[in-house]
Amino acid sequence: MGDRSKHSILLLAGLVLVSSCATRPVTTQTVTRPQSDETFEVDAAAAPEAARWASRFGDPTLDALIAEALEANIGLDAAEANVRAAEAAARISGALKYPGLNLGLASNRQQSRLSFLNFQKIETESHSLSLGAQWEVDVWGRLSRSHAAGLAGFEAAQADVDALKLSIAGQVARAWFNLLESDQQWRLARDSAASLDQKVESLEKRYDRGLATNLEMRLTKAQAASSRAVAQQRMTQLNTAKRALEVLLGRYPSGAQKSGQALPEIDAPIPAGLSSELVARRPDLFAAERRLAAAFAQSQSASRNWLPRLVLTGSTGTTSSELTDLLDTDFSVWTIAGDLSANLFAAGRLEAERDQAQAQADVQLAQYRSAILTAFQEVENALSSESDLAQLSVDTAIAAEENQKAEDLAWEQYQRGLIDITTLLDAQRRADESASQLASVQNQRLQNRINLHLALGGDFE
Repeated sequence: MGDRSKHSILLLAGLVLVSSCATRPVTTQTVTRPQSDETFEVDAAAAPEAARWASRFGDPTLDALIAEALEANIGLDAAEANVRAAEAAARISGALKYPGLNLGLASNRQQSRLSFLNFQKIETESHSLSLGAQWEVDVWGRLSRSHAAGLAGFEAAQADVDALKLSIAGQVARAWFNLLESDQQWRLARDSAASLDQKVESLEKRYDRGLATNLEMRLTKAQAASSRAVAQQRMTQLNTAKRALEVLLGRYPSGAQKSGQALPEIDAPIPAGLSSELVARRPDLFAAERRLAAAFAQSQSASRNWLPRLVLTGSTGTTSSELTDLLDTDFSVWTIAGDLSANLFAAGRLEAERDQAQAQADVQLAQYRSAILTAFQEVENALSSESDLAQLSVDTAIAAEENQKAEDLAWEQYQRGLIDITTLLDAQRRADESASQLASVQNQRLQNRINLHLALGGDFE
C-alpha cells in the first residue's frame, strides 16, 4: 500500500477517534433544570408497581381484574408505541454528535467531438471508489443539548406508560366497587319489593275479613309497585356497571361479569405522617418534569444556533479510468478539510427559533407547577374526606340499623292494630332509604381511598 493511502486511512481513523473522545454521551442528569423555589424534584426510580396498592383492599377478585386490564388495555399499546418512537428520536439526536461515514462508487463515461481533430469522436471513462466522513464538532454543546432533550422526552414517554397503568388500575378499582354497590342496591330493592308483596298478601286476607280498609290496600299496593319499579331501575344500573367494567377489561360488553359479593370493609387506617416524597414518585409528575427538562435543553440548543459551527470532512479512495484499477492503491486519493461557518443573516429565523423554544419551556414550566399543585390538592382532598366519610359511615350504619328495627316493630304493632298503614309504610321507606344510603357511603369511602392512592402515586409505603 502506498504512503498516501496509509496516510489517508490514518486521518479518517483519527477523525473518528477524536470525535468519540471529545463528545461523551450526555445523560439526563447533566440537564440543567430551572432553579426555582416552586419546583419539585421527582424521583422516577421510586415509582411503585401500578397495582400494588390495590391489595390493601383485601379483594383477590379486584387484583385479578386489574391484572387482566393491564394485559388487555388497548391504550397501553399506543403508549408503548410512543415510547419506542421517543427512543428512536433520542437515538437520532444522539447520532448527530458522531461522524457520519459513507461509501461511494461512481462511474462515468463521456463522448465528445473536437473540431480541431476533424470532429473525431473521443470517449473518456472515469471510475472512483471513496470512503468519506463528516463530523460537526460540538464546540458549544448545541448537539449535546439537543440529545439531552431527546433523552428527557424518552423518559417522559416511559413515565406516561407508568401513569397510564396507574390510571387503569384506579379505573378498574372504581368500576369494580361501583359494580358491587349496584349489585347491593339491586338486592336491597328486590328484597324490599318482595317484602311489600308479602304485606299486600297479608292485607288482602285482612281485607277479606274486614280488618283492613280499601285505602290501606291501595296505599300498600302502590308502594309495592313503586318498589318493583325501583328494583327494575337498579337492575338496569347493575347491567350498565357490568358493561363499563368489561370494556375496561378489554372484553365484549355482554354484561356477564359476576358480582355476587359484598363491598369490602376499610379496616386499616391511613398511616400518620405521610411523607411528601410519596407524591414525588407519581409518574405523571415525573413525566411533566422530564418534559420541562426537554424543553429547557431544547431552548439551550436553540440559543447556540447563533454561534459558529466547525465541521470536519475527510475522504479516501481511488479513482481511475479503468474499473479494474479501483482496488489498486497506486490510484488512491484522499482529502481532509475543515469548515468554520456562522450565520450572519437569516431574516430573523434564528431569533424566532430561540423565542419559540423559550416560550415552549415557559409553557412546560407552568404546566409542571400546575401539576404539582393539583397533585397536592388531590392528596389533601382525599385526606380531608377520609375522616368525614368515616364518621358518615358510622352514623349511617346506626341509622340503617335503627330504621330496620323500627320497621320490624311497626309491622308488629300494625298487626296488633296499634298503628295505621301509613306509619308502617313510612317506616319501611325509611329503612329502605337508610340501607341504600349505607351502601352508597361504603362505596364513597372506597372510592376516596382509591383517589388517595392515585394522588400519592401508589401504596402508602
